[in-house]
Amino acid sequence: MGRIQALLLALVLGGLGYGLWTLHTLSPLRVNSEKAQQEHLQTQPVGSVTATSAVALPAGSATPAKAVTAPANLQPVTQSREVSDDAPYIPPISAATPAPAYQGDLSDHQAYLAHQSARAAQMKQAYVAAVDKKVERLEALLEKGIRHKLPPQQLQEARDKIQGLRAMQAQLRRELAQ
Repeated sequence: MGRIQALLLALVLGGLGYGLWTLHTLSPLRVNSEKAQQEHLQTQPVGSVTATSAVALPAGSATPAKAVTAPANLQPVTQSREVSDDAPYIPPISAATPAPAYQGDLSDHQAYLAHQSARAAQMKQAYVAAVDKKVERLEALLEKGIRHKLPPQQLQEARDKIQGLRAMQAQLRRELAQ
């Protein structure tokens, strides 16, 4: 191997090593909203106190549990059907659930086909269930568009999407009934 190749290999491996070290030293992402809320409450300033609640620390923590305060102006969060002007739609984020792996014998073709058809039926049922929420949101946006006097083309596009979702829902229900 030539000197240039050896030098390039050392640089690439060094860069990969640095990248892995950087990823290793980063703090893990918080997926659990309850734990993230507890950590957020633990860092709240004590000065703006009106209501107190006890926060339990993890068992391995060396610090004792302490009272944490919340600001007085906290209001319960409620889902409203109204869509605000400046709030973009953010889909709910949850931990990924792996698809159940096929547990049977791969040489049994009929059993594998039955497994695949069961997964397809589950997917169709999930789509049928999700259409109602999506249509409700699109109808709220359509009403908002009508109030704000959007061009008829955009309003018709929303109506077409709602109609398409309903048609696909009806088709999947027929397929599931068979």
